[in-house]
Amino acid sequence: MRKSALRGRALVVYIFLCGVWGSTWLVIRVGVRDLPPLWFAAMRMGLACLLLTPLAWRQSAVSPTKREWGAVAWSGLLQIGISYAAVFLAAERIESSLSALLFGSFPIWAGLFAHRLLPEEPWTRWTAAAALIGVAGVGVIEAPAAARALRGDAGPLFVGGLLVLSSAFISGYANVLVKKRLGRVPPVLNVWGQTLVGSVFLLSVALLFERGAPLRWSASSVASLAYLSVLGTAVAFVALFWLVPRVPVAVIGSIPLVDTLIAVLLGAIVLGETLSARILAGGAMIVGGVLLATRAAPARQTDGAAPKHP
Repeated sequence: MRKSALRGRALVVYIFLCGVWGSTWLVIRVGVRDLPPLWFAAMRMGLACLLLTPLAWRQSAVSPTKREWGAVAWSGLLQIGISYAAVFLAAERIESSLSALLFGSFPIWAGLFAHRLLPEEPWTRWTAAAALIGVAGVGVIEAPAAARALRGDAGPLFVGGLLVLSSAFISGYANVLVKKRLGRVPPVLNVWGQTLVGSVFLLSVALLFERGAPLRWSASSVASLAYLSVLGTAVAFVALFWLVPRVPVAVIGSIPLVDTLIAVLLGAIVLGETLSARILAGGAMIVGGVLLATRAAPARQTDGAAPKHP
């Protein structure tokens, strides 16, 4: 890395992003103790959308076409609506640190879709090795729970893990779709449109499946909602888009690795979560696969496509 890659304000913003996105897994886990997960996710994204509205329209010098708005809506449905519904539902079932480790496979799935959808990012032996290592890590974590599920005992580890992996897989596809179709759309306007569509979807499924569910407005639930909406979504993505043109792509690609490690540490320190040696070994394989994928494809995070975070 060049000497000027991370220093001054760029270093501060980088540390902020890693810290905030590394802590969101813990905050989600705390919030679902008092708030139904779908309502929680819907309110988070709805508030974030409201906060982004003035900034999005003030910076919208380029007017998206109907086709581009359609791609924004489809991406928002996938990586904000469906993906966040899965993450918040999983938070009721498995530890925050395990969720972070499993979702850490996101760049691997993005690499698979990039090979298929982006001609400029062909499959290489390094990306293939990264995918094999990461998928093997997922297998190490989930294999015992999957075996029990096949015997008719789908416990919380299997269900929660499957939800998080589904979220990572869907988000990987949506992230590549953003790069393929939305390079001309201003990033903040793109995020605003996605949070709008995603929050409408989340609200709809909350009304359908969590009608009458109690919302307990404790100090922790209010703080969790505020933290995720303001810092974890609106401020963090604005900060990311400020950072992207100022540092090498490899720096941006390292954020998911760092925040996964932060999530594991916070889960252990704050919530007292413990992970078995098997899960830690599988998590290390996922992180290793992501690191290899990041180094093998240094140009992926461009054209407004941002790392996906909870």
